[in-house]
Amino acid sequence: DTALDEENETEEDEEEPVDPDAPVAQCDVTPDKVRPIIETARWIGSESTDPNGEAIIDYTWTLVDRPSGSAAMMPGGTSADRNGFETDLAGDYVGQLVVTNESGVESPPCEVTLTAEPVEALWVEMFWENSGDDMDLHLLAPGGTLKTDTDCYYMNCTPSFGGGLDWGVAGETYDNPTLDLDDINLTGPENINIESPEDASYTIIVHDHTSQTFTAGNAVTVNVRLDGELVWSDTRIIVGEDTYTEFATINVAEGTVEAL
Repeated sequence: DTALDEENETEEDEEEPVDPDAPVAQCDVTPDKVRPIIETARWIGSESTDPNGEAIIDYTWTLVDRPSGSAAMMPGGTSADRNGFETDLAGDYVGQLVVTNESGVESPPCEVTLTAEPVEALWVEMFWENSGDDMDLHLLAPGGTLKTDTDCYYMNCTPSFGGGLDWGVAGETYDNPTLDLDDINLTGPENINIESPEDASYTIIVHDHTSQTFTAGNAVTVNVRLDGELVWSDTRIIVGEDTYTEFATINVAEGTVEAL
């Protein structure tokens, strides 16, 4: 029985033979590392070939993996290359290419990974499970209070406000916060970042805004990255409109995050 089991396992582990007449998908992405939200990438399939010289008539690009909470989508179209791909969370995005020749034969899939890595020293992400619930991300400056100029949120901190807030050293921009993404109707993500924060403590708060009503509990996830590394992540169930939930305090000087 043991020998028979080993033989069956070996047969199951064997990959299906590749059709010698199948086209070959060649996939790449450039650049292969981007700043999330800020920079875009191009998925490249134009180097794909066919062993018999047949024309490749279809390039099917699919985003087969992305960071949890991401709403990023593969650019549409029929071209071999897909331009302007936008990431919305830090992490890895895996694109898959399958090409079809004029005889209708498909290639085995080709996969390539794009990494989104922030250059900002402080990077805070938020997303939630159920749509129809407007969660708002707030980041308080050291000693800050809600809904003032010491609170970065949708009313004063988005790019449309020009960055809006002057934290840290007066007149300098490197220590000011920016809310790059603000979502109302879907599930996020939202993002606040600071290029070079003070060596002090910042507080993360999530507001369940009344613009959307979702009566059940909603799972909200917050990620914190310091110098590009994910140092803290937590998911909490938030219930009740117009509530404020303190998530964590970020101690930049010590490189630590304390749950609240």
